[in-house]
Order: sequence, then C-alpha cells, then structure tokens
Amino acid sequence: MRQRAQLGFSLLAILAAGMTLSAAWPAVIPSTDADQDDGKRSDTPLNAQQIRILVDRAIENQRHNDLLLEQYGRTEHSLARGTSKEPDKETICRVIPAGSSIVRVELEHNGKVSDTAYLDQQWHSVAQALLAQARGREFHGDAAFERERHNHERADMVSAIGKAFVFRWAGRATINGRTVVKLTFEPDPAYRSSARFAAVYAHSRGVAWVDESSAQLMRAEAQLNDDVSWGGGLIAKLYRGGQFTYEQREASPGVWLPSQYSYDFDGRKFLFTLSLHQRMEYTDYLRLGPPEEALAVIRREHPAVFSNLN
Repeated sequence: MRQRAQLGFSLLAILAAGMTLSAAWPAVIPSTDADQDDGKRSDTPLNAQQIRILVDRAIENQRHNDLLLEQYGRTEHSLARGTSKEPDKETICRVIPAGSSIVRVELEHNGKVSDTAYLDQQWHSVAQALLAQARGREFHGDAAFERERHNHERADMVSAIGKAFVFRWAGRATINGRTVVKLTFEPDPAYRSSARFAAVYAHSRGVAWVDESSAQLMRAEAQLNDDVSWGGGLIAKLYRGGQFTYEQREASPGVWLPSQYSYDFDGRKFLFTLSLHQRMEYTDYLRLGPPEEALAVIRREHPAVFSNLN
C-alpha cells in the first residue's frame, strides 16, 4: 500500500502539470453547447507564440492552485480496484490540511458508516495536528517527510512541463459556457533531465483542455505509449497503455482545484507486480486557511473534541 500511495502521488503530479491524451471529453462532462458555435467563439487558431503564452500562464496558475489547495478542506471519495490478493477498497473521507501534514477523517469504509466514537477519535487527531501547527510544533516523521518530498517533486514537474513538451493547436469548444482551447502535446526530443519523472514525460502524449480566458487547466487525460523503465527495468517498470485523467473546477473565484482524477497502471517494482487502479472524486470544498484559522473552524464544528486538549 505504501508503494501504491507513493507512485499515486507522482502520477497526480503529472496530471496536475497538464499532461493529457485526446478523448471525447464533452461526452464525459455533458454540455448542451459543447460542440456548437454560439456566435461568440472565435474560430481563429492560436499561433505558436499565443500557445506558448497560454501554456506558461496555465503552468503558473497551476503552481498557484497547488499552494492554495493546502488551505482547503474537502470530501474525498476513493475507489481502489484490488487484485487477486487484495479486495476492492472504497472510502469516503473528509480531508483536512494541517500545515506539513494532511489528516483524513474516514466517514465511510466499503459502505459502512463510521460510528460516533471512531469519528470523535479522528476529529480529536485533527484538532491535535492543527493545534501543534498553530503553536509552531510541527509533526515530524516519515509522513511529514514524504509529503514535503512529494510537494517539492510536484512543483518541479509542473515547472518542467513547458520545456518537456511541444504543444500544438487542436481547436476550440464551448464547455459549460466557457470557451476552451484544446492543445495536443508530444515530448520535446530536445528536453533532457535527470529527474525520475522525465522518463514518464518522454513516453507520454496527449491533449489538454484549457479555459481560454482564465488560462486554467480544466481537464487532462494521458496514456503511456511505451513501457517506462527505471534502472533498465530492474528497479521498476510501468507498462505501455497505462492511463490517467484529471479534472479541475473553480472552487472559489480564481481558484481551481481537483474535482476528480483516476489512474490505471500495471507494471512491476523489482520482482513484485504493481497494479495501480484508483479513482478519486473531490467535493464540498471549504476554505479553512492556515492552521490557526482552520483550528477555529474545526472548534466551531466539533467543540467536544477540544474538551481535553492542552
């Protein structure tokens, strides 16, 4: 499960950076005017310079969104497809950012609602984490280190997108009233990097849907067109055909946050089989702010859990 989580974080970072694969997205997110010209949409293609500007703006916006995500609570619905040795797992959690850590309150597991005592215990852990952060006593350990490493890697991956791929015009559409630019991409053969994500970039192709006025990524889909190996395949390998998708929506004015992502990958790590198949949905966004502000919100919602906190 630790391997699944670590690789999953890396895949999410790729998605958030804007890697995509062409697909009939309007069929996935219905819109009555998805493929119709409403008279307001320009059919003039963007030139190479305009595409570069749009991509650069989208990358900068994504970096900003990633930072703001640390201040928003949300409900996470996770469905992980199991293997012959592991059953499917479905959970619904309330996700609470707590500075250098993330705390999940499990509301439901495989269709079973968490009882009151278990919920109180989890909210107590949330309060402890926020209180420690607000008082300057950060939690340390493997989880905090892993989160910091992931955030750093994700930022690097987002920044590298503009150099790692060549983006080309693929048209416009109107999605839910927004004019969306569709850009195909393929690896730039001139891009060189020793970062471990560079191997994935070099074997992925696709299309990004970007809101033209705000330069915000709306949806991404991607697929590996070749096997991706680390250490000549001795350390790890992801098999060709692996896919991932990512969608964002405007959670508050000017702030676009994940609404869903999924990945389906098979491969191996050393001599062990890897099977990574998971779908995540995010709803009920609420800005909590930094830990000291979030602490006040949680105290109002769950006053009982603070009764025995120091």
